[in-house]
Amino acid sequence: MPSQEITGKAFEYACIKTLFDKLSSQTDVELLEDVNFNNTKSAFEQLTEVEKQDDLLAALRGIEIIAPLEPNLAFPDIKEPLILSIQPDKKGQKGDVRDVLCVRNEKGWNIGLSCKNNHEAVKHSRLSRTIDFGKEWLGYPVSENYKNIISPLFDELDELKSKKARWAGIDKKDERFYIPLLKAFLEELSALNELHSDVPEKLLNYLLGRNDFYKVIKHTKERTTEVKPFNIYGTLGLSTKVQKEMYKITRLKMPAEILKMDFKKDSTNTVQIICDNGWTLSLRIHNASEWVEPSLKFDIQLVGVPNNLGSRIEAWQ
Repeated sequence: MPSQEITGKAFEYACIKTLFDKLSSQTDVELLEDVNFNNTKSAFEQLTEVEKQDDLLAALRGIEIIAPLEPNLAFPDIKEPLILSIQPDKKGQKGDVRDVLCVRNEKGWNIGLSCKNNHEAVKHSRLSRTIDFGKEWLGYPVSENYKNIISPLFDELDELKSKKARWAGIDKKDERFYIPLLKAFLEELSALNELHSDVPEKLLNYLLGRNDFYKVIKHTKERTTEVKPFNIYGTLGLSTKVQKEMYKITRLKMPAEILKMDFKKDSTNTVQIICDNGWTLSLRIHNASEWVEPSLKFDIQLVGVPNNLGSRIEAWQ
């Protein structure tokens, strides 16, 4: 069975190929076949024929939802071609969550798709002794107190790594590592929030990026595709002189306040951050490898979103 990375890349290819096939008969489209595109194509070619067809069906349903919402895709005001491309992974690491880009002009109109294959995680960030999550996520460095608290935890993980230890053989890993690290993380985030009033908004900016996008989620088990428009900056669904938008896509309000931060009920590895305006984050920490490493990984998901965030689901059949 292909890895999650392979299936994720394959779905990106299915989305960009479907966009190209659907729009080529309506407008001038150029497909940027660079190394990023070739990586997704290579991943797609590793799938079985059934998996390929499922990806293409899922992508088609997603594009059929998005295309009528975005007049600039097929009915632009400018004569420049529509350029389709795959974003390099490093863009995601720097805060741009879009996988597929649709660009009319480098300084003009563009939209992006975040393609998700059977999951909705927004980030897979890490914590370690050398990673300053405050600076990387929010632009504000963590305190020396936080560093002093977490250093012994990672010292111990370093020692276990030197012994080539496996996580499966670690007793009480939650009590020894997960709980104290998450407590330190929450305490530091709370302290940063007290010092800087824009921490809630910066946290969401880090997770969702500074560009509006459509999240296209393939649900294999249900054989459906779900599309969610994250219209934070008001750039989605813009009309042209030739074609009006199907309907106004609601602009979302970013959070201005963190209401609560704590462990999820009955959990030793997951914390929740509840903000105003409907935003709630779930952060589950876990070992990303079979072998012990001096770092731990977050699986970060949006478990609460504003009520006015639209969502449309279409079956493949």
